[in-house]
Amino acid sequence: MYAGCDLGTVTAKMVIMNNDEILASEVLVYKNLPRQAAGDVFESVLSAAGLVPDQIDYCVATGFGKKAVPFADASSPEIVCLNRAFRMLDPEVKTIIDAGGQSMRAININRQGKVIDSTTNEKCAAGTGKFIEVMARALELSLDEVSQLPAKSKDPVAITSQCGVFAESEVITYVNDGKNRADIVAGIARSVAGKVSSLVRRISLDEKVALVGGVARNDGVVQYVEDELDVKLTGLQNDPQLYGAIGAALVAKEKHAG
Repeated sequence: MYAGCDLGTVTAKMVIMNNDEILASEVLVYKNLPRQAAGDVFESVLSAAGLVPDQIDYCVATGFGKKAVPFADASSPEIVCLNRAFRMLDPEVKTIIDAGGQSMRAININRQGKVIDSTTNEKCAAGTGKFIEVMARALELSLDEVSQLPAKSKDPVAITSQCGVFAESEVITYVNDGKNRADIVAGIARSVAGKVSSLVRRISLDEKVALVGGVARNDGVVQYVEDELDVKLTGLQNDPQLYGAIGAALVAKEKHAG
């Protein structure tokens, strides 16, 4: 039994695998205390799998908070874990875009399954899940509504600010001006997609292309990313938030065998 824990800035994700089969998975949103979140997600996924801690042979942690996972036997970079996950689940994917709570990265993989290029965003939350969350709060909408409303938009507004704080002010101004909420949300999705696409253009765009991370759960952003990059993103077999944790579990299997 192998476990992978991906502790991000907003969510804790964990999977338990028996060889290459996923027995249980969990995504937990948390506000603070990463160490506590790691313990909570571990407890939850163990319960779902019907296991106890001693039955886990090896656990690898990844993500922003990987050093805060007390039960991990080792840690591994996010890029390595994402590569491992796609090598097993969809080896034809050559470009991986990972847009999470407060970070973004893009990765190129060659035909031999090696990472040949990568890039990450600077210290800015624009284009991340946190940006979407702040905008949803300003509009008093749920994240599901923010995901679905862009499809109803006929005239998306322009969000011109690069900074999340100023962009929030723009959104509030549009609300006060009586703009249609679907158009405002579509403008937000298009802004996020623009940031994601700009990051991807720093490396070569080799199809197949996959988008993972919490942002990939937003239908509007997915559509606009496809439009911006002129690609059809590949369908995913699993929750897009779980790929780092799946890869970490596969790394755990390799480390235990080695």
